[in-house]
Amino acid sequence: MSTVTFEDIRTQAEARLEKNMKVKSMIIDRLGLEVEPAVVSDNQPLFGRGLEMDSLDTLEIVVMVNNEFDVLISDDDFEAFGSINALVDFIEDRETAA
Repeated sequence: MSTVTFEDIRTQAEARLEKNMKVKSMIIDRLGLEVEPAVVSDNQPLFGRGLEMDSLDTLEIVVMVNNEFDVLISDDDFEAFGSINALVDFIEDRETAA
């Protein structure tokens, strides 16, 4: 049985924060938003009062995720767009399943 150390947990948390920041930066760049990635909460909604994405923005993000992470998002995967955390969770789930 392997023992998970504090350092393992810390490394995983840092990797997750880096991926969240990367995804935020990519979305902001791809959509031409005038906001700094650091001020976007990882739990902020992507639609509505969040980043105010629309259906065209969704298509841009689908293409971005496919190109960058080799992960496909289908029409049935709408939950992936709940927040940055939801999107990164979705990406990580598909990466580990591959």
